[in-house]
Amino acid sequence: MFSSAAFWITALACLAAGCVAGWLLRRAFDPTEQRQRELERRLHDSELALHDYRARVSEHFRGTAERVNRLTDDYRELHQHLSGGALDLCDTAEPGSAPLLTGLGGATAAVAPAAALTAVNPPLDYAPRSSPDAPGMLNEEYGLDRAHGA
Repeated sequence: MFSSAAFWITALACLAAGCVAGWLLRRAFDPTEQRQRELERRLHDSELALHDYRARVSEHFRGTAERVNRLTDDYRELHQHLSGGALDLCDTAEPGSAPLLTGLGGATAAVAPAAALTAVNPPLDYAPRSSPDAPGMLNEEYGLDRAHGA
């Protein structure tokens, strides 16, 4: 017949196989394990969607940069065309036209003398006081005529 050692080995092998089978069944049907797998799948899908979104944003800004560069080149070409036309078509014999044409990007028709440029003062953005005792522009009474007898 069977020896007791073979019986115990068979019993232990069946116990180990039952434990492994039980662990696999618990893992397959456990709600927390299923939830964990679902969360891992959703995380992976979210990472893929984020990667795709970043690639689309990068492509969008790359296309925008190319279009802005083309637009800048087109404006530069338009400005050069207009300034060249102005230099070719405007009558530079008029005394007031030479300073207007010197600011254009192309070749200048006439250059204003350097002495005329140094005599120009920038405009003042404030009203200077007529005397040191007069109220300044930020005074509440500036420009108002009031009788001071009250």
